[in-house]
Amino acid sequence: MAFKHLFFIFFLLAKVGFSQTLSGYVMDEQNNPIPFAMINVKNFANLGAKTNLEGFYQFYIPDGQYEVIYSSIGFESKTLKTVVRRNQDVTQTIFLEEKNMELAEVEVSSKRGNVGYEIVKNVIANRDNLLAPFDGFTCEIYVKEKETFDKKEKENKEEDLESAGEPKDVFDEEEKEVESKINQGERMNLMERQITVNFEYPNKIKEEITAKSNIGRPQQLYLTRAPVYPKIRFDFYSGLMSQEFLHETPIVSPLHASGILSYKYKLKEIITEGKDTIYKVKITPRSVGSSSMEGYLYIKKHAWALTKVDLTITKGNLKLYDKFRIEQTYTQFDSVWLVTSQRFEYQTKYYKETVFGVTDVTYSNFQLNPDFPKKFFGAEVAKTTKEALERDTTYWDNLRPIPLTPEEQRKKFVQDSLTAIYTSETYLDSIDADFNRLTFLKVLYQGVGYRNRDKKTQWHFSSLVDFIEPLGIGAPRLGPRVGYFKKFENETWINTWANTSIGLLNGDFRGNTGIYHYYKPKKLAQYYLFYSHGLGAVNFNSAFLDQLKLSNYFNVDNFTASHTFEIFNGLQLTTQMSVQYRYPMNDLKFVDVKWLDSLVDKGEPYQFDPYTSTRTTVTLRYTPFQKYVSEPNRKVVLGSAWPSFSLRYQKGIKGLFGSDIDFDYLALDITQEISIGTLGKTNYYFTTGRFLSQKNIELVDKKFFRRSDSTIFRFLMIAPTSSFQNLKSQYVTDQWYAEFHAIHHFNGAIINKIPFMKKTRVRSLAGTGFLFLPEYNNLFYYEAYVGIERNFKIFRSIVRPAIYLVYSDSNYQQPNLRIKVSLDVLDTRDMKFNF
Repeated sequence: MAFKHLFFIFFLLAKVGFSQTLSGYVMDEQNNPIPFAMINVKNFANLGAKTNLEGFYQFYIPDGQYEVIYSSIGFESKTLKTVVRRNQDVTQTIFLEEKNMELAEVEVSSKRGNVGYEIVKNVIANRDNLLAPFDGFTCEIYVKEKETFDKKEKENKEEDLESAGEPKDVFDEEEKEVESKINQGERMNLMERQITVNFEYPNKIKEEITAKSNIGRPQQLYLTRAPVYPKIRFDFYSGLMSQEFLHETPIVSPLHASGILSYKYKLKEIITEGKDTIYKVKITPRSVGSSSMEGYLYIKKHAWALTKVDLTITKGNLKLYDKFRIEQTYTQFDSVWLVTSQRFEYQTKYYKETVFGVTDVTYSNFQLNPDFPKKFFGAEVAKTTKEALERDTTYWDNLRPIPLTPEEQRKKFVQDSLTAIYTSETYLDSIDADFNRLTFLKVLYQGVGYRNRDKKTQWHFSSLVDFIEPLGIGAPRLGPRVGYFKKFENETWINTWANTSIGLLNGDFRGNTGIYHYYKPKKLAQYYLFYSHGLGAVNFNSAFLDQLKLSNYFNVDNFTASHTFEIFNGLQLTTQMSVQYRYPMNDLKFVDVKWLDSLVDKGEPYQFDPYTSTRTTVTLRYTPFQKYVSEPNRKVVLGSAWPSFSLRYQKGIKGLFGSDIDFDYLALDITQEISIGTLGKTNYYFTTGRFLSQKNIELVDKKFFRRSDSTIFRFLMIAPTSSFQNLKSQYVTDQWYAEFHAIHHFNGAIINKIPFMKKTRVRSLAGTGFLFLPEYNNLFYYEAYVGIERNFKIFRSIVRPAIYLVYSDSNYQQPNLRIKVSLDVLDTRDMKFNF
């Protein structure tokens, strides 16, 4: 019965006529997908399919014997005899050979058909000859990026996206304040870089930034990596171009063998340059799908090679921009044609302000087919030298292949002058004096601080507003907070803090203190020590209203020590020990809030016999083939196409520091983001674990599973990659369990096929999850949902509201169908949403 309900939800997404399917992929000889290939069944006009942009096809078919014909423009057709048996799906992946298209002289005549496409076909036929002469290169790349603004907006301090409770580098925050003063006035973001690039086909890269200079906020600029980096490289000779930082789906190249199915081609002009003839071919999208490029290809006759590209992408699946233009110029080196200059132009509007961006890239000093040492290419894909950040004006004047414009020179001059002022000892001393000055506003609201720049130390004392804690269990409370920070020359730092409070109703004392030391950035190494006397939660991840219940809390004295470091690239080890004395909250007085009492029954505090808990936790987290960038004082992790695996072992140690608990627990977590080309992206999370032994285990140490929210919160979609949306009961186990969550964003792969819907920029999504708990008589809960979402720009933030239809069922609760909503925010540091 449950699966019938599930089918009812998804019937619009699937066509079910028979009980078995024929599916697979259609690929070329280089193992590249062939989009829009036709699959026909001989003598059965109503059976067949067309491949999507990933080359995948699927259709329902009755049992029997068939001749299945696979064909695509530019490829030799293939017929395969296929036997389909009842209730048995058939999978067939087919490889088609490109037609042997001889390079033909193109005669421009009104009698011919599509002359533009005939020209492009010659380039496609010549593609292997163009790429064959070399396997890689080294070169120097100069990059200049600039953003200007058509309307000055109020200078707002950028919010730190990290959580308020996480330790921060306070002197780094101060440097940002100085930068904002230097970049005041007429706004411009400008960055210059000189990069040495080593590249080997198809996607091996190693780059070294040897010079770098910034004006404004360079993190807002488009090109954060060298333009040969696989995820941002515009290689028009490839079939699909992955542009994950720019575009939500891969872009079909107009030089793809079946590009005629995505684009229209038209010869617009014949250009004579000396003895050479250049064809200017216009391309336009054929449909409203994800092929959204429009513009011109410049092709040299006889050589049948690109000499220039001028193409524009407008909205559609662009992540941040409203319009994006690509210009490329190619130069011949012997028989090889390489990109020697690029320009990217983009614009986007944020509220009342329009941003214009221009990126110029110049390539020089090419060396073809270098003999790279063995293991030259590895996990480190880029590094910035220490000297790169110290280049002076003379160095840049001698280096630039593209002179600065008068506007850029003026801004550069103003910035240099302001830098001299705002980084002088006199000015910095005045900042410190202002920071250290005691004022009424600081005492009341901002907090009081004291900074010593020479020693790189800073103290902070809470304000009178922070002194008061009006809400919470056992509130109201009063108490001060104090923090101390010290930074060292090698970019390591220490942060310590102490917080105390006294309850006005009960006179009870609470407090915590700790130290956090980030001591080896290149190894991501850090440790912290923490002590607290206060409240603990039975379940920290409970539903919202459950977190207001007294039965979720108890008193605890806690000491925790933790250390994390990277053993080798991709493998991280965390060790932690926690000693806690837990006892119930007895005889405490609480303030009654009538409107809150009407929402939730707070109940009585959690009752139990006091005991001591000593636990050790060892976590190994491994991400295979993880890529990273090295900077002078830190390591920046870029991620991997592989899953991340976390193996966590926790032991309750009886007798150690008087501990009463005794158990062993082992868990495995697997997470991954999978890009499925033009079909979108999937995020999944799987976890399983069990208590290997449980001689003495308390409720707090068991595994909890978050139930869905109720009352006013029941319509909220909460963390779909880690929580269940319709789970009515809160389950807890000390046995084996398995949990899974997945969400897929189609990024327009479905809705874009509906002409009027593409303009709305609404996207579809789907997801699922399950929970298996043998302890509860083999409880199996599952949920599935479909929804729509849309990105909106709010100033420089991208928010994504969504609405879902969630269906759930299990062998312990009735089927449930509920509408939910969510709101997610794009993290512009990695250009990803939270889910």
